[in-house]
Amino acid sequence: MEAKKRKSSDDEGEGAISYFPDDLLCHILSFLPTRAAASTSLLSKRWRRLFTLIPTSLDLDDSVFLPRDRPKECRRTSFMDFVNRLLALQSDSHIPTTKFSLRCHKGVDENLVEDWIHKALIRGATDLSLVLLFPSCGYTLPSCIFFYSQNLVKLKLGAGILGLVDSFKTHRPDFIFTKLKTLHLDSIDLGPFDPGFALLLSKCPVLEELIINNANWYQWDPTSVSTPSLKRLTFDCAHNLSKLKEGKLAQAYEYPPADISLTFYYGTWAPSTVSFDTPNLLYLDYSDFVANNYKLVKLDSLVEARLDLGLNGTHVYARDHLGYQIERDATNLIMGIHNVQTLHISSDTLELIDYTFDDLNDDVVMYFQVISDFCKTVPVFHKLNHLSIETDDERGWQALPLLLINCPSLQSLVFHGLHHSLTDGCGNACNCIPPSSSSSSSCLTTCPVKVLKILDFGATCGEMSLVEHFLKKLPRLEQVVIVLHSDSSQGEDADIFEVSEALEMAPRASPYCKLEVVHY
Repeated sequence: MEAKKRKSSDDEGEGAISYFPDDLLCHILSFLPTRAAASTSLLSKRWRRLFTLIPTSLDLDDSVFLPRDRPKECRRTSFMDFVNRLLALQSDSHIPTTKFSLRCHKGVDENLVEDWIHKALIRGATDLSLVLLFPSCGYTLPSCIFFYSQNLVKLKLGAGILGLVDSFKTHRPDFIFTKLKTLHLDSIDLGPFDPGFALLLSKCPVLEELIINNANWYQWDPTSVSTPSLKRLTFDCAHNLSKLKEGKLAQAYEYPPADISLTFYYGTWAPSTVSFDTPNLLYLDYSDFVANNYKLVKLDSLVEARLDLGLNGTHVYARDHLGYQIERDATNLIMGIHNVQTLHISSDTLELIDYTFDDLNDDVVMYFQVISDFCKTVPVFHKLNHLSIETDDERGWQALPLLLINCPSLQSLVFHGLHHSLTDGCGNACNCIPPSSSSSSSCLTTCPVKVLKILDFGATCGEMSLVEHFLKKLPRLEQVVIVLHSDSSQGEDADIFEVSEALEMAPRASPYCKLEVVHY
């Protein structure tokens, strides 16, 4: 009887979906984009009611309202009207808002934005994402955050300048994010000094994950990440790194201006002093220019680390073309990651490693070099069992022999490509330069690696020869996996059989080694 009434009602649409129970329809609507799900409320009275019953996750982006043919002529009144109607529609619902994501540009009323955020917070939002691209390139935290964010667990702030110190002082100096566990700052300028950032972290006593992308912290002195509860830290300055690695800024001048000191001129884009006071951190992803020094490093619990530490383009220019030297010391940073079990290093980081031998103690001493030696010693990585290395044909492998020697428990070794520039030092780990009769031993013969994986393999003669070298020297290999790249020298459809057959015939130090060649 109920089905007949529903079918004959003028308020209901026809079709099989009209017979679906409310719970199932709400579940289906929860997978749709916010704008598409909201549009179903126009179908009938039943659909209008259903939309208010969906566990609310609002993803609002004014760019979807831009007409493709005339985007510059679009006024964002349609977007503002849509959000106002949407929030009004849900005002009578007892279903809480779980996530509120807002991305908007010039033309959206800033007062309305704060009102939207306020409504989301009082409805219990636990996940708040704000990317407010206003013309002023800066905004302060809305005051409602300091009064209604008791349920906030995840917060993302994107773009602009945050007046954090003034915001906290003005609204509630004693305010803290009592439940905030994840904080994501993307392209945020926290100001020229560290106190704003340190103050923000001090307001997050249970923070477990911190993600910082494209942060401008080069003017801070010192720079510090100090959060005892933190378990995951991602610090990525790749945006600035990619610009300055090219050295375009330095190459614009033949020499620094006479009225600017060398340290200031060539140190502007690199952090001065960096500290990591994070004793419970388990995961670190650190991409930046190498700092002058690392004053305090507490990473006792670290399990996995990703390092992409490059040279400032102006430093490279000063070294290679002007003969200047600027000292760096990363000893504390490298000592601080000695407990890691998994380590990923970029080609830039690998190139920074150099080494000498201490003839008196027969100990290996490793040096990381940024214009001058900047890491005085490196510990043995006793717990390291997985090492992943990115390679580049412009970066050397002179550090690889000692790196392998200092990993006595290494089980898995992954190369992202087999590219590197020729140096005298890399001959110990590869066969590019034939070893002299006085030093015919190889670091590979004592390497405990059991699994060797090579990604982006191009099957060139040099790469094939290098794999044969690994097979011949590594005594404990049990598995070798080679992933062919689609742009290999043998064509887009490189013949797996030919590569496998050629390598199967190579002599092996380990009788238990199995070879597998697959496509990318």
